Amino acid sequence: MSVYTFRKASQEATAIAEFFSLHGLPTDSVDALADVSRLRRRERNRPLTLGLSRAAYFLIDGRVSELVQHGKTRLWREVMLFEAVSNTVFFPGTYSERAQPSYMGFTTGMCLSRCTFVEVPNTKLASLAMNDPAIALMLARMATKRHNLTEQLYTASRATPVARVAAILNYLAETTRRNAIKPGPNGTMVMTRIEELVATGPSQADIADALCLGRATVEKAISELRQVKALKAFRPGERANRCYPIEDQHRLRQISMGA
Repeated sequence: MSVYTFRKASQEATAIAEFFSLHGLPTDSVDALADVSRLRRRERNRPLTLGLSRAAYFLIDGRVSELVQHGKTRLWREVMLFEAVSNTVFFPGTYSERAQPSYMGFTTGMCLSRCTFVEVPNTKLASLAMNDPAIALMLARMATKRHNLTEQLYTASRATPVARVAAILNYLAETTRRNAIKPGPNGTMVMTRIEELVATGPSQADIADALCLGRATVEKAISELRQVKALKAFRPGERANRCYPIEDQHRLRQISMGA
């Protein structure tokens, strides 16, 4: 094994271990999962086809649009993406949406940004879950999280379109860092690094499809969120496509709850 290959493998193992450690697993459980896992990456705008009949997939970075039924999509960030596992004998009684019949055995959709997945062979994950209660509990919690997000974001609701759009943008948002030029002392301009809370990935059409709303309705809702200062308005020359900088997250959450 070359030095480069060894370093790459070591970096991937570290990333996988860090992901599972975030879910409260003991060291032995993390090591057992890391030994049988590997990283998979997909570039933005690549079709998403994951073979669930042979492996389980965890989205650890990025944004995806997942097809769950004919004409229905779900937008996800950092979530468990395997419905096949939730229907197996070692992981019973969990929530699962009905899969698209023509794609049984696969998760399909689109990568809305550069995505990183952890891939674990189903047979090995099943064996680990049956023999390690901590791993089985982690999977159950992930399935519950998916169920709760589906209920909160995508099921039929009496909430207004503005509230529903606010909820999905709040869910997709994360802190990003970028360089910006700002006025400095004595009238000079200086380069500084700033942090922003930004929802990125889906287009307005993607949001409309996920929420079963018209595209004009979503466009109007986003405009209203900018008017009330929940979202930032773009200045000339700033990126506007698939990018929704958040100005006031507290206000955005209030609107998502119907305030």
